[in-house]
Formats: sequence, C-alpha cells, structure tokens
Amino acid sequence: MKILTIVIPMYNVQEYIEQCLQSFVIPEIMNKIEVLVIDDGSKDNSANIAKRYEEIYPEAYRVIHKENGGHGSTINIGISEAMGNYIKVVDGDDWVEQQGFRDLVCYLESTTVDLVMSQYCWVDHKTMKKSWEVDRLCKRAEFEKVYLSEDILADSFLKMHAMTFKTSILKNMPERLDEHCFYVDTEYMIFPLPYVNTVSFVDANVYMYRIGMDTQSMNLLNMQKRCDQHEKVLQRLLIYCSAHRGNINERAMIAAVARVVTSQYKIYLSFGHSRKKAMIQMDLMLKHNYKKIYDAVQNQAVCWIRRSRYCLFDVAAFAVRRSIK
Repeated sequence: MKILTIVIPMYNVQEYIEQCLQSFVIPEIMNKIEVLVIDDGSKDNSANIAKRYEEIYPEAYRVIHKENGGHGSTINIGISEAMGNYIKVVDGDDWVEQQGFRDLVCYLESTTVDLVMSQYCWVDHKTMKKSWEVDRLCKRAEFEKVYLSEDILADSFLKMHAMTFKTSILKNMPERLDEHCFYVDTEYMIFPLPYVNTVSFVDANVYMYRIGMDTQSMNLLNMQKRCDQHEKVLQRLLIYCSAHRGNINERAMIAAVARVVTSQYKIYLSFGHSRKKAMIQMDLMLKHNYKKIYDAVQNQAVCWIRRSRYCLFDVAAFAVRRSIK
C-alpha cells in the first residue's frame, strides 16, 4: 500500500502542470507515493502533459478524466480513488518543495496520526519571491510530537495547503464537497475535523502556493463575480459547525469558519456602499444564530465597523476598493 496519495485537481493549467508534476519526481520515494491527476475536462494541453507522466512513471502517476464539475468534484473523486494511507491535495498550478515533501513522506511512513500539519509558503507568480502567511502553524507545538486534537487544533492556523489527512477519515466521513462551486477548499479543511483525534506537526516546508495570478479564485475581483458561491459555502459551513456543537474540535472549527466570515465581509466591502445592507444583515444573523462564530471574528476592520454600528463601513470599503485598483 502507498504511504501518500497526492490528489491534483487539474483544469486548463498547461502553463503550470509540468512544474507541479515534476516536483514529485523524487526517485527514492516514488514507490511510496500515488499521484492522482484529476482532469476536470481541460480544453488545453494539460491532459497530454499529465498523460506523459503517467506513461513514464506508471507506478506512481495516474490520470483520471472527467466532465467538468468544479474543484470540489475533483477532490471528491480523488478521495474515492485514493489508495495511500494519507491524502494531500496539491492544485495543478502549485507544486511541492522536494526536500520538504521527502521529509513529509518519511514522517508519514512512521506515524498513524489522523492529521499531519506541514508548512507552506506563498510564491509570487511574477517575481517568484517567497513569503509566509504565518511563521509557525502552531507556535507552541513541538515537531513530530503527537497531540490530542482537542489540545492543539484550536491554537493552530488551519489551511488546506498545510494539511495531510489520514485517508480513512476522508473516505468514511459522510460529507462531500460542493461541486460546480468555487471556495470549497474550506470545506475540505473543515469537514474532516469532527473525526480527527490526533495531530502532529513536521518541520518541513512542503507546499508552494502560487499567488498573484489574475485567474485565481482568491483574486478579489474574481471573488466579487462569485460572491454568491462564497456565500453558499459559508452558509453550509455555518450549518455544519452548528451541527457539531460539543465536538472535541468545535473551537478549531469555529475559528476556521470565522476566517471565512471575514473573507465574505471583505467581498462586501470591495463592492462599496451597495453591499452595506448585505453585511449588516449577515452580521446580525451571525450574532443571533451563530454567536460563537460571531465572537470569533478577530479582524480589526470588522471589529471597528461593529463598534461604530456600521458607520465606518464606507471608510473601510474605500480602503478595500483602493487596494484592488
């Protein structure tokens, strides 16, 4: 059985997929990994590039073609097809740092924990300059120590790029990611948490997350176009978190969903005054129905807007809109 399955969602990324796939060509661990490339109906040359890796390294690479169903559909299929003990998702326009990835695989070979956290960094698409969203995923964690999730996850910075789950957890959880919808990374990150009991952290910089592309879903202009999809995912996460009240990882789930709330408010602010009413309505709904998540929102701009009884909305909106011009 393979140690790790890498699920690679792929859609029209012919410019980047070679760098992604090549980053897993590490001879000493090729027999320990499974690279599942899930082609989501690409119209460019992506599939041909992936097919070449499948032909050269048949023991490690497998390409699965499907009709376009969105990012969530590719991950759903990847989970169902995975044969490794663990799963990590790496998007087709991103890649892994080979030494860090090698260290991760070696650690996975020696552990049975439910969730392994490893560092990731942002890489500017134009300059290739690296930066880190956070210095440490959990400042008090000791590397390779096994923690009970209830003792550590709430103090950890959870992000899809940092997370490697035990495959059995993802296969056995009843939830599946939304299809034909953007922003399901947060679903992938949060849905397994009620079933995670043990966590460890490795001292390895693994995931290289490409940023600064106009086509990215997290580009604020694209988030404006897909505001309804972001709202849809947020609503599902709110309901899901509420359904798991009292779970050992509830605090971690609340903190993660609160960051999605902050992203939603940033989208509203980017529209300007026209979405002030929408933000107020959502904020009051959160305060009434999901008070723990409401209280967990720590963004300073949001806190000041609330303290001003939303009078500062237009000031904050001006600042956000100015940043994207």
